[in-house]
Formats: sequence, structure tokens, C-alpha cells
Amino acid sequence: QVYSTITDSSGRFILKSIEPGRYRLWAERNGYVRQEFGQRSPNQPGSILSLAPGQTLQDIVFRLIPAAVITGRVYDEEGEPIAGATIQAMRKRYRSGRRKLAPAGTDRTDDLGEYRIYGLRPGPYYVSATFVPGWIRARTFTRKAGGERELGYPPTYYPGTNDPAQAVPVGVRAGEEVRAIDFTIVPSGAVRIRGWVFNAVIGRPGRGALVMLYPRESGVSRFAARNQVYVDDPQGNFEISGVIPGSYNLQAFWSDSENQYVGRLPLEVGTLDIEGINIVISLGVRLSGRVQVGGDGQAKLTDLYIRLESRVESVTGNRAKVKADGSFVLPNVSAGDYRVKLENMPEDWYLKSARLDGQDVLERGIEITTGQAGSLELVLSSAAGRIDGPVLDADREPIPAAYVVLVPDRRRRVRTELYKITTTDQYGQFTLRGIAPGEYTLFAWEEIEVGAYYDPDLLRRYEKSGQSVRVREADRLSLELELIPADEVFR
Repeated sequence: QVYSTITDSSGRFILKSIEPGRYRLWAERNGYVRQEFGQRSPNQPGSILSLAPGQTLQDIVFRLIPAAVITGRVYDEEGEPIAGATIQAMRKRYRSGRRKLAPAGTDRTDDLGEYRIYGLRPGPYYVSATFVPGWIRARTFTRKAGGERELGYPPTYYPGTNDPAQAVPVGVRAGEEVRAIDFTIVPSGAVRIRGWVFNAVIGRPGRGALVMLYPRESGVSRFAARNQVYVDDPQGNFEISGVIPGSYNLQAFWSDSENQYVGRLPLEVGTLDIEGINIVISLGVRLSGRVQVGGDGQAKLTDLYIRLESRVESVTGNRAKVKADGSFVLPNVSAGDYRVKLENMPEDWYLKSARLDGQDVLERGIEITTGQAGSLELVLSSAAGRIDGPVLDADREPIPAAYVVLVPDRRRRVRTELYKITTTDQYGQFTLRGIAPGEYTLFAWEEIEVGAYYDPDLLRRYEKSGQSVRVREADRLSLELELIPADEVFR
């Protein structure tokens, strides 16, 4: 349930007739950074707001922080402004247990080569400039190279490096406009990739497909660095120009009214043009199954979704809605390794078992191969565990907005759905629900980067600061947690 309102001319607001429960409360306005109730810093979550029956909270104050801006220009090697360059302000964020650069703001340069990225939270940003030349500019550079070698623009990171590991962050303060973050991007040796897409789903060349090229292991999220081209040729031919040598994943996507289909292959790019790449977009495996409810509980099965999550970052998983009788069909699962997840479960439920053709796949996951089919049987249980209690500082005072994370034992840490994450409420209390039976460690941080708790190296540093706990079916545990102060956080 969502409740919202707009402040009056004096900035005051009131929300009425709110059902008792636990909420997040925030305020946002154009030109300012969104702020949560109880938030200590712009990049940390706020407190959960616990509301009891008949309770009234008054005089809540939000002090909004003006958003920051980064501006600059982009020039070519001759000092001429470049129009149409993509500029990204990126932050280091955890993804799959590793820190990678991920977009936080984007703009394109105008005819003067100028850009302006607005709406930024205070903090450090890594700024990059990427330019894919049009046909005329690309032909010009080919002639400059003597007609033998194409030139292209590799991504350039401020203050002027092509290596994201050597980029220097740009620090911005609240409401600040940081100017003159300029780039001179210089073309270097590049290659063209030419190939052909065949759509085996409809038995014709792959006109209408989208071909994307992602760098592998670049330290940059795939959403921040990619080349892409729409296949408009009736014969399915495509060409990607200006590709810098490196290791890539090449993928072709096509979708009809119901499903998305994909073909993919790894690609090593050297100093020579690559010809004759063939990508086949094929119909994946049809994987059907059923969700059963174990024990005495009852669940509305039509609220549930079955999802296969790929273990490879650049591969999109599959998702399907569960029907009233518990059956589901994933009609188009491409070959690969996946983990099984059940989404939108009631709070005190957990996925107890997953078996594919009688084999346990809950822990080890599913390996889908071409032509394989099977039946996936899932058992849902209402006997999940629950843990609540206070987070206390060294003076035994409860701490609002503390970051509480339940981490499974090392053997099961690949199953990210077993992690339970919350913040304490305005009284310093936390509640974690839907916990599968097993061994865990509980941590309470005053401040930690979102997603850092998936990093095995970071967790090893904190093992002695956590509290071990064993959760059995239907357990209701109350624990006091000791706060890990912000000045003890490893960075």
C-alpha cells in the first residue's frame, strides 16, 4: 500500500488513514536529491517507519539536499567539438560481489560539444566519454589511415585514459555545478565486425534483431559499456565498426509479442577485421513445472513468479507467472547455467525444495543444454524463520537506520535469495522474515556500501564482528545486535 501527498506552499504535508505496519517514507522534488526518513547520508538508506494502531507522528522534517551537476565539452584530436558523444557519470557499485562502474547520469553532447549531467547525489563520480562515428566521419578516418585500417574512439575516462582502472573520480558537493570536465578523445586502431544473423525461430534471416557487443571483465557494468546495432538488412547482415581490441560477448536479440529470443557467442577481437560471424537466434528449451505448498499453509499461487537467474551477468534470465493450479511454463530458456528463484512469496514463506526431473537443483542450480526439456517441481513452505530485536551501540543505546544483513554460511552464499537485508526502524528495532532453515551470520553496520555484503573478501574481514545464528523451521528468535561503527568500516 502506497500513501502520497504534495506539500503546501509552506512545505508542510500530512498523510492520513494509514494502515498500521512498517513503511519507508521519503520526500522528493525536482532539483533535489530524494531523501528518506531517518537517512544519515544521501547514499545510505533511512530508517523503517513503524506505525502502530492509532499512532500519530508529528513534526517530521525533511531537509532536502540540492542535486549536483557536472558539465563540460568533448573535442576531437583536432580540437573540434564533437556532437553526439555519450557522457556518463558513473559510481562504483557492487554487482555480483564485485565493484563495477555503473551509470548514475547520462547526457549527449550538443552541436557545440557541450554536455550537462544533472540530478546527481553528492559524492565521487567517474566520468566517461564514448563516441561512435557516423558513416561520413568513419570513412574520413579510414582514408587518414591509408585505407588499410579503420580508426575508432575507445571509451575515454576522465582525466584522459582508456583504462577504467586509471580513471580519477570527480568529487561533487550538494548543489555544486562542477564545470570544465572536458575530454579530448583521440581515435586509435579499431576493427570492423561483420556477420550474419539467422532467426531460427521463424526460419528466416534475422532482420529486426538487435546485436549487442559487451566487453568482458572490464570493471564496467554491461549497462555502461556496449556497442549495438539494429539489423535492417533483409538478408540479416550486420556490421559493428570502431571496435577496440579486447574480449567481448556478442549477442543478438529478437522478440515477438510474448517472448524474447537470443543467440550469443564469445568473441576475441584483435587488430584485424572480423568477417563471417554467424549468430543463430534459436528457440530455447520449454521448461514446465509446478509449485506445491508443503505443510498446512495456504498461499495464493497466482501472486508468484518463477525466475531462472543466469550466473553470467550479460545473460538475461527467464520469468513466468504461476497459475492457480501451481503450474508454470518457461517456454524459451536458452542454454546456460541458472539458479531457481520464486518471487513475490508471502513474508513468512520460503522455497523448500527444487527438483528437475527428480534431481535436486536448489543448491547446485540448473544447467540447460540445447534440446533438453524437463519438469521442474518446487515446494513452498510456510515454516520460514523470523528474527527480530534491537541494534545497540557501545553505550547500549538503540540505533535507528542501522543496516542489518543476515548472511548464509559460506557453502550457500551463491544463493543470494538467502540473504535478508533491512534497516532498523525509528526505535532501533529490526525484523527479518522469510528465513530458510540453516546456519547464518548477522551483521549490523552503521554505514556500508549497498551490495558490499555479497563480496566474500569483505565478509571475511567482518566475520568476528557478526553474530552466528542457527534458524530452524518456524523459529521466532529475538537477538540483540552490536553495532559496527562507521569508523570501523573497511573501505
